[in-house]
Amino acid sequence: MKKSFTPQDAGRFSYLSWPQLSPNGKLAAVVVKKPEADGVCRPRVRVMETEKGGVVYESPNGVHESQPRFLPDNALALLSDASGENQVWFVTGNGREQKTTLRHGVNHFDTANGSIAFEATLWPEEIQAGTAFQEMRPEEKEAWESQQALRPYVAEDLAYKMDEWFGMRKGEKSTVGLYGPEGAFLLPLDGVEAVLPALSPDGQTVAFFSYPHSGAKGRQAELAVWRKGEPIACPASDQLYLPSQSPVFSEDGNSLWALAYQRFGDGCSQTLIRFDLKEKGAFSYIPDLAEDTCCSGVGEAVVGRTENGENASCFSLLKDRVVFLSAHEGKTKLCSVSPDSPKEIRELALPFKDILGFAMNEKGSLAVLSGTDQAPADLYVDGRRLTDEHAWLSDFAPPETREYTVPSRDGKAELRYYLTLPKDYAPGKAYPAVLDIKGGPETMYADAYWHEFHALSAAGFAVIHGNPRGSAGFGRGFCADGICWKDEAMHDLIDMCLDAVNRGIADRDRIGVTGGSYGGYMTLKLISKTDFFAAAAGQRILANPATSYGTGDMGWISSGGIPERFSMLNYLRNRAKGSSASRVDQIKTPLLLLHGYRDYRCSFEQAEQIFIPLRERHPEVPVRLVMFPKENHALTRTGNMKAQVRHLEEIVDWFKRYLA
Repeated sequence: MKKSFTPQDAGRFSYLSWPQLSPNGKLAAVVVKKPEADGVCRPRVRVMETEKGGVVYESPNGVHESQPRFLPDNALALLSDASGENQVWFVTGNGREQKTTLRHGVNHFDTANGSIAFEATLWPEEIQAGTAFQEMRPEEKEAWESQQALRPYVAEDLAYKMDEWFGMRKGEKSTVGLYGPEGAFLLPLDGVEAVLPALSPDGQTVAFFSYPHSGAKGRQAELAVWRKGEPIACPASDQLYLPSQSPVFSEDGNSLWALAYQRFGDGCSQTLIRFDLKEKGAFSYIPDLAEDTCCSGVGEAVVGRTENGENASCFSLLKDRVVFLSAHEGKTKLCSVSPDSPKEIRELALPFKDILGFAMNEKGSLAVLSGTDQAPADLYVDGRRLTDEHAWLSDFAPPETREYTVPSRDGKAELRYYLTLPKDYAPGKAYPAVLDIKGGPETMYADAYWHEFHALSAAGFAVIHGNPRGSAGFGRGFCADGICWKDEAMHDLIDMCLDAVNRGIADRDRIGVTGGSYGGYMTLKLISKTDFFAAAAGQRILANPATSYGTGDMGWISSGGIPERFSMLNYLRNRAKGSSASRVDQIKTPLLLLHGYRDYRCSFEQAEQIFIPLRERHPEVPVRLVMFPKENHALTRTGNMKAQVRHLEEIVDWFKRYLA
């Protein structure tokens, strides 16, 4: 008899990321993360033969490694903590060699022609003292950490805290440097933060993203280019860059490519910007997305997928074309475009519905990480499956997921949603259901595996998960004019539920709602403006944009320009207008609140603003607040697995109590 998936089973997953192919196509590398005894998912590198699938390299026991890159001779460069901190190591048939000795290790790196460009986190006093390249001994690190624990936090600019930093920094910054034939040195950036370096093929030019601005533009990245340790004419543009992946040099070193937004009258699309390094300032968009096309831009916007780990790049530069990952209408796919014909985009014919990451070499070999709605991603090379990390799922009864469309009530859009059926589903019987709203909002639910759906299904619930207006992947008009924050998106979600009711699957009187981040915002909006739902679980909620302005990192970033005539009181009143916190007296739905205490995107006080008035003013409304003390906004994606399991247990148990 098949088992039922439980929240505890989420601790058994393996997470694959960062696929790579050797130049000759005979080897493939991938990063594998598995939860360890303390609940932390730490990475290890595995290298396999692409034809026979044999493992030729695995990170040594107790050593954690990531970011593998094949060298021209098919040897391997990677980050390894074998010496204590993450440093760049080269792995060859003759053994292993440590190449860097940064004081706190290396965050990201690139290597070409014997040189290594690196990103490292350092404190100004370490740079001044000349200790940046002196890796700390264990006893030295222990003493340093004790000193850091007592060090005060100082803020002098707006960009003083981010959720990714788990709050405020203590003066440290990421900087970029080089190891080359002339030795090791840091680029003289005058305190400007720099991240994600890339090297030209000759190893002489380094490109990276920097953060030279202060104030409200503090986290707006710019592209910088240095040659032989000196800045050269930087590509000048007014583009909004996406510093999520390193820029990429062309094979001849004459052009530089980076992720950016292409602006239009009705919004913008994520695409690639190509700079001609011979023609100063000359740039073009590839692909050119001036018209809505067969793809919705470069990169995959999928959320609600069981994954953990970063990928090297969402695009590959080949001699005559660019291959890139794209999200479109509930699928992730690979597309191809020629730089000479940036509007002529074609989709690669592949048997995969959901692609997390890929690598392609000039020989045409293709490595992809692909999953289904029944299992998370495994590694495939040229169609051959090289890993089987989730064979244990064959012991479980997988639920069926159906895809439906329903017209919006205003007739302006066709809405796509998925309905995961409950365990032991019997046609003709209506079941309790949960509407699961994605974060974002400009993201996409896809035909992918998300263990939250499986745990709810195994507990007897139908799970409704779809893409209301404001979602990515359905054209610019689908998410234009901030529609995700208006009532249209709320109506779209309710109409998906009603469609599931009309199909005889969902019980109208027993529908719950949950979601995190934007999904948490919409959860509160739905239960404070309607009585449609019988129970709710708000994850990482945004309840009051007025107080978000002064607490979370999202508040000031989303504030926009300051007008000439400005009143802070009126500004805060405007941000508070229509917030869920202002409608707390209308909430009558049993409500579970789940929040990380170190969440600086939607700060923990957002949950308190709902919990306290409900508990004090309306004790008749069941409300429960569960705080995870060490987790940030990424709790359900990269949080400690023990916290993730407890988080999922809380959701399932809450809906069992109030729906089943």
